[in-house]
Amino acid sequence: MAVLSLDHVNIRTADVPATTAFFRDLLGLRAGIAPGASSIDQGCWIYDGQDRPIVHIGPVDATYPSDGIAPFTPARGGGSVHHVALECDGYEEMAARLKDAGLATAQSDIPSIGLRQLFVTEANGILLELNFRED
Repeated sequence: MAVLSLDHVNIRTADVPATTAFFRDLLGLRAGIAPGASSIDQGCWIYDGQDRPIVHIGPVDATYPSDGIAPFTPARGGGSVHHVALECDGYEEMAARLKDAGLATAQSDIPSIGLRQLFVTEANGILLELNFRED
């Protein structure tokens, strides 16, 4: 048995449309209606470049199978999760897009491993680490 990879991150939010817009419009990821949702504003899956649904976005009042063992309490930010990291490309374009949207970012460069990073907080206060690796 082995853990193969991170499958997805789930965000339960009072503002599904704003959260969807952040990932779709600013990060350039594809958004689709989540299975079982009546519209993208009621539930959304965000897909990466390989068409994997890496971020699931749902309303705070939705019922999840895990609620029976771990009842959900709405909160802001990531709680015990400090950040979510996404592998990206197009550093300059992404930095400009975030700046144009008026979002504060922090930058970190780690030349020894060929890594540039942008840190940005999305609409629910979740910190995202955007990683850009040199080829």
